[in-house]
Amino acid sequence: MSALESLIAASGEAPIHGGLDFTLPPSSTAVVDRKQHVRAYPTSASTLTPNGTRTIRLRLGGDDFIDASSVRILFTINNLDGTNTLKPVTGPWGCWQQVFLRSGGVELDNIPYYNRFHTQFGWNHLTMQEQYGSVGVEGLHATFSTQMRPQVGTIAANKSFTCMHKLHLSLLSSGKLLPTRYAPLEIELSLISSASDWLETGSGNSTNFSISDVQILYDAYALDESVQNSFYSALLKNQVLSIPVLNAYQVVQTIPAGSTSYSFSSVRAFSRLSQIWLTFRKDGPRSSEFISPGDLPGEPSNIALENKPVPQVRLSIGPHNWPAPQPVSSMGEHYYMFQKALGHVPNMSRYLFENSCFTMVFDIKKMPTDITSALSTRSGDLLRVDLTSLTADTATEVWMTMLSFGVCAIRESGVSLLT
Repeated sequence: MSALESLIAASGEAPIHGGLDFTLPPSSTAVVDRKQHVRAYPTSASTLTPNGTRTIRLRLGGDDFIDASSVRILFTINNLDGTNTLKPVTGPWGCWQQVFLRSGGVELDNIPYYNRFHTQFGWNHLTMQEQYGSVGVEGLHATFSTQMRPQVGTIAANKSFTCMHKLHLSLLSSGKLLPTRYAPLEIELSLISSASDWLETGSGNSTNFSISDVQILYDAYALDESVQNSFYSALLKNQVLSIPVLNAYQVVQTIPAGSTSYSFSSVRAFSRLSQIWLTFRKDGPRSSEFISPGDLPGEPSNIALENKPVPQVRLSIGPHNWPAPQPVSSMGEHYYMFQKALGHVPNMSRYLFENSCFTMVFDIKKMPTDITSALSTRSGDLLRVDLTSLTADTATEVWMTMLSFGVCAIRESGVSLLT
């Protein structure tokens, strides 16, 4: 018997072939009594405008358990211009600037530029299948571009359009059923302060709009009384429901005019820092895009291939460098690190990546599949980013998004976030 045959024999025999297994999966109906599709309405103003009321709050509570994965925000976009067309440059999430998620006064998420965060993590990172499924629900994407990506539609003068989208917040992405009796949630959203962050602002385009009829949709579960009592009894005995979460922290740095190199530091302490994402922004028409601050290629067809300047980057945390020993110095390597961190192939071409989805990413987990193997920065190690080979004035800002692993602890006394 060969070594391979011995290894196969040692692994044993399956009790039955999968195709011959006709047993039914176990039922979970004993756990859940009923499920309801629920709407939550604002506790404050229900109509928002960039020059008027800009902040809205919605609360989720009660005795039921909320399915975190089912939460969606629904609202109507109204074009108040009687002549010009409203032309969003991103999905419906582009109208939101700062977003908070709180529970019992404890801040779980604080994302100061949610529109850009959602575009990056809730859109650019999706596969083709995920994007097509997402826009079918969201509604604002109406056609398809030559790059085979859903393309945002327009809203005619004096017309309105109702759309919805997911909220990419830590606890809402946990995949858990949340006991809102002990973890009531409050979502606070603020409208954009600059129209160019979401809308085409050139001649003939409307920037006069409002957001109305805001609602939160979600599924609420009433558990079997004995199951629910066991949860509540455990909490009343000072036990903890621990929910793993990923929290996002944003830092924005201004690149000095005329700079071809730039360095900046951060000293934020995390118990488990998982990934660092860098994107670049320029004021004006491309303010919503993730541009490459280098010498970009021309049109996507018939490009003369040559080695053009590519932004180079190195991340240092204490004595450690990513990558070592030399910085990332080619567009292929940037895309490789981006794709490796995602763990799948996103719906974007190389051209899109270079021109409107460009991201520098560092996955600093010890084990790619183990989020708890992320790096601790609580020893005081300085986080430093060194950028070189920039084309002067192509980008005016660099945005750093840090993703850290944490635990949301639900107790009878309330909620706390361990980071």
